[in-house]
Amino acid sequence: MNRLGIGEMQMIVTCLKKRLAAVQLGMCVLSAMSAGAQVDVLTQHNDNTRTGVNLRETLLTPQNVTKARFGMLFKRVVDDQLYTQPLIVTGVEVGGGTHDIVYVTTVNNSVYAFDANDAAAEAPIWHVNFGLPANMHSANFGCLDINGQMGIIGTPVIDKVRGVLYVVALTRAGAVTGPNTGYTQRLHALDLATGADLPESPVAIQAPDFNALMQNQRPALMLANGMVYVGYASHCDKDPYHGFLMAYDAKTLTQVAVFNSSPTGSEASFWQSGQGPAADAEGNVYAVTGNGTWDGIRNFSESFLKFTPQLKLLDWFTPTNHFALDKADNDLNSSGATLIPGTHLVVGGGKEGVLYTLDTRKLGHLGDEHALQHFKATASHLHSLVYWESAKSGNLLYVWGQRDTAKVYKLTGDKFSETPEVMRDVPNEGHPGAMLSLSSNGNKDGILWAAIHATGDSWHESRPGVLHAYDADDIRRELWNSLEMPARDDCGEYSKMAPPTIANGRVYLASFGFENTGTGQLCVYGLLPVPGAEKLAAPTAGKAELQDGNVMVTWNAVPGAKVYRVQRTSSLEPRPKALAMGLTTTNYVEPAPERGESLSYTIFAVGNDGASEGSASVKVAPQKAVSVED
Repeated sequence: MNRLGIGEMQMIVTCLKKRLAAVQLGMCVLSAMSAGAQVDVLTQHNDNTRTGVNLRETLLTPQNVTKARFGMLFKRVVDDQLYTQPLIVTGVEVGGGTHDIVYVTTVNNSVYAFDANDAAAEAPIWHVNFGLPANMHSANFGCLDINGQMGIIGTPVIDKVRGVLYVVALTRAGAVTGPNTGYTQRLHALDLATGADLPESPVAIQAPDFNALMQNQRPALMLANGMVYVGYASHCDKDPYHGFLMAYDAKTLTQVAVFNSSPTGSEASFWQSGQGPAADAEGNVYAVTGNGTWDGIRNFSESFLKFTPQLKLLDWFTPTNHFALDKADNDLNSSGATLIPGTHLVVGGGKEGVLYTLDTRKLGHLGDEHALQHFKATASHLHSLVYWESAKSGNLLYVWGQRDTAKVYKLTGDKFSETPEVMRDVPNEGHPGAMLSLSSNGNKDGILWAAIHATGDSWHESRPGVLHAYDADDIRRELWNSLEMPARDDCGEYSKMAPPTIANGRVYLASFGFENTGTGQLCVYGLLPVPGAEKLAAPTAGKAELQDGNVMVTWNAVPGAKVYRVQRTSSLEPRPKALAMGLTTTNYVEPAPERGESLSYTIFAVGNDGASEGSASVKVAPQKAVSVED
């Protein structure tokens, strides 16, 4: 048996505190054990250092991510564009069994929970909508950075132990009686299994000088120090707005702290191209601001900022040329802050393409001389960074800036090489460059995943997208891309600034669908079925028992199975009915019948190469439980 980690033990303790019936408690323990072997992606770019790396990917390798073996497995159509990174939670107990779930949000104020594995599970496990969103015509914004609805823009964050998803939605709250009125932003805490608001949820987001319509909740949320951190930018730099960073108690949703980056001025947003704030092992919080007012006393545009968990400003760094950056709209914060694991380094850069490396113990305040280094790492905007420690190639930082080629810089000591170690030959076109993620098995088998528009410029319109996979030890070697076989793998329009999510042999990619506005979809990629592969064995040793008013169906695990499906017939409903798809454990429970009918269950195993034949049927009568094989 696998040894359980702290997170899994906490899940079991939570179940015990709920005083569940024995059958439900057994499922909860099995769920925790299953979760211990799987990878969760609970926050944007994988963790609070924002490295963008999954170090526990054992299924996808540079050897098998090829046109012949890797491609789209299924897609899920949603009600509007997805600006947020998909999040993954494994082993969620819902609907009588456990599932791995992928959570996505749309600008139409919707949150969807889909089974993350089973291509046949087309319907969402749940879907909630928070009401009419604002859109780019709700005020005279004057541009189309977001070219339609603007309900949910920032990536949610998940607390798996408590079973909560946190998300912020902008909604039309009442009559529009004047400029910028009639709108509200709310922080929701949703049950992972049902999508229902928890008792303390939602809460309206409020602060002095905070305008719900003008403030864009663009950065991903962050969960740290027992709090949810919520950051704010603008829509198209349209005043009035400020850079707000707020902290809410994760259990009560009580507002704990508010930091305004320009309280006696304006602007200085926390935009970060959708990246969330970062947090170090001590709980200190890091974020970077854009254009606006700067005086080095209360107003901090174009600056790296370090905070206590309660958002008291501890330290800061501002480049020498910050006034020039502001004048030219060259926001410093387009990449956000990335903390380098095992060091005291924080890196980031902006629209100028200059990368800054700073010492978190002493950021240095005003002046480039206080940075450990700064150099032009890419030709224009720098929107996404990924850091990986490779056994073969050393400690590597990946960038693919606007109108430039993909590049890799090597870290030695406390500085990066200022000449790329490796770079590709062909630059991308237009805004914003690639959004990057990386998967690896520890320090080997690294794959760099890059989501980008295929042609043109994505600043003010939707453009066709492409997902690339490169050998992370040599990015000159492309392994696969989604337009090699477009009939199979094309995901449609590029989702601006949403990195791909890689977990458990799957790649989850957000898309704007196939129209300029109003459409969206989630594409799921993985290893394709092998033609002629031996079929999975059917599940055996099925058993159905009556326990505490429920029917508990169990069966033996099937080697090679990824998930299971359960089908039922009854003496009153003889037509087979699919009860569950995508089950990740070998059990399923449902309420016992009240009408006196006998039930018959059939179980199917599903793996990378397809589904097995059905198991021998397992029957149960309402008063007496038996196991009968036909």
